[in-house]
Amino acid sequence: MNKSVCQLLLVLFVLGFVACDKEDVAKTEPTNEVHLNFDLKGINASLLDNHLLEIRNSEGEVIKEFTDLENLPSQLDLAGGDYDAVVYSELVTPAFEQPLYGGKQSFTVSDQQTSSLNITVTQANFGVKVVYADDFKADYTNYSTVITSADGSLSYPSTETRFGYFVKGPITVTLTYTDGDGAVQTEENVLAADNPSIAPGTALTIKFQAGDNATYTGYYADASGKTGLELKSTLGDIISSGFRDRSYGDLWDIYKKSDIRPDGTIWDMYSDNPNGPEAYTYSPGSDQCGNYSGEGSCYNREHSVPKSWFNDAQPMHDDMVHLVPTDGYVNSMRSNYPFGEVGSASWDSSNGSLVGSARSDLGYSGTVFEPIDEYKGDFARIYFYFVTRYDDRIAGWDNAVFSSDAYGMEQWAINMFLEWSKNDPVSDKERNRNNHIEDFQNNRNPYVDHPEFINKIWGQLKSTQQLKSGIAVKASELSFSVN
Repeated sequence: MNKSVCQLLLVLFVLGFVACDKEDVAKTEPTNEVHLNFDLKGINASLLDNHLLEIRNSEGEVIKEFTDLENLPSQLDLAGGDYDAVVYSELVTPAFEQPLYGGKQSFTVSDQQTSSLNITVTQANFGVKVVYADDFKADYTNYSTVITSADGSLSYPSTETRFGYFVKGPITVTLTYTDGDGAVQTEENVLAADNPSIAPGTALTIKFQAGDNATYTGYYADASGKTGLELKSTLGDIISSGFRDRSYGDLWDIYKKSDIRPDGTIWDMYSDNPNGPEAYTYSPGSDQCGNYSGEGSCYNREHSVPKSWFNDAQPMHDDMVHLVPTDGYVNSMRSNYPFGEVGSASWDSSNGSLVGSARSDLGYSGTVFEPIDEYKGDFARIYFYFVTRYDDRIAGWDNAVFSSDAYGMEQWAINMFLEWSKNDPVSDKERNRNNHIEDFQNNRNPYVDHPEFINKIWGQLKSTQQLKSGIAVKASELSFSVN
């Protein structure tokens, strides 16, 4: 073979090698670092023994899988593209004996960049516990409960104290018991799928108690023997029947009788000082607002439930129960912030009412207005009235207090107003004002007349509860009365 032929073969060999090498490189996709942050939200990782973490590509193909969620890598190497990180349980439902957890996070890996993957894991099912009140156990025997969902049924005998776990509602609660005459009785209650008491991650205690036989007469006669949502509905009918809508302007005259302190001045809960002289006082009528430049200028008509929440609609706009006389400037500083308890104040009035960010454990994060302790119960009972009188309207209102469920208020607000009402009992001021409300618009605030109604409706609802996993979750208690 001559020299030129050998040289040609050598060139072809080198070119072929380079081509093959380039082809191999093209087949290898560049990878990028992805930092993995696993947020368990207080969940003990040991509870996730039967859970998986999968990384899936945009076609749903599992690229990586991890079964040891206590020892996940801090970094992954992935090619560029779109992915889903999914945490789920291997257990087949029903998993009545333990909580299940899950989480999903979509993320994108970009070439030449380091990405961060933050996966939040939360409880995916809800717990239900059954308890029997002492009065129930005194009246009945041989009691047990069965809770049924789409995944199956779980029995709770009379000694049951644990939580059973369900994936989704609705659930049917069936109680069987023997009454005082020896007859076997069965009662059934259904909780709809959208009931907030059985939302994922919640804990519900169902409490059976003997029927409430309290008897009322006159205005509240129809409330006799009722508790819970049935009582709330009945009170709503009572205070709506015969309600007379009055003019907003008429309030000025009624205030001259309904909201007067013993010294003859306007009883303004935003400036009144129960422990000493007030910084300023108002004469009925002559000190009506008007313009104001600061505290002490004039008094006006405060919508303690801000009118912007219900778009100035009637009859809420002119309902005297929640319309109270207050200093105009403090009213403006209150704005349309919800009532709450302040953690860090940005402004305070002369009597110590506060505007500021909510305390961290209130259950609501945002700016709130906090009246002084002397009047917290007054405002709590006004809100319980409002949610009872207008429960058929509040679902569409844009605010942080009222809710669309049957109890009508967010859990944090229920908790707070229950405490406010308990710590600041009904005063003669409220009773006198309630009488003038009846004269003015022909209804009353039932929670001033009978504050025990509050606990009969909302008192069984609790804020948080520790499950056996040690996790604090939103929890509630529903009481069913057995007659």
